Amino acid sequence: ALLALVAAARALSSCRSLDLEAARLKRIEAVRGQILSKLRLPAPPPDPPPPAEPPRGPEPPLPEELRALYNSTRELLRQRARLRPPEDPQEYYAKEL
Repeated sequence: ALLALVAAARALSSCRSLDLEAARLKRIEAVRGQILSKLRLPAPPPDPPPPAEPPRGPEPPLPEELRALYNSTRELLRQRARLRPPEDPQEYYAKEL
């Protein structure tokens, strides 16, 4: 008897089951169409060919002056970070914007 009621309820139901994947794909196509329309293109442009990579050899060595400048800059930043007083948490929350 219960099975008959379930079958009758399904027959009377006007709701269709929703296929979320189909709805998602339909929405994607609709958005693509809107974008193409906005750009006044009849179809999407073809994908560009992948860039040809030049043959890679060993990297040239970094000039010593450049390496020294980089290292001294990093050391200076570390020193500034050590000398900076720790920030008071109360001051952070008390600031008015």
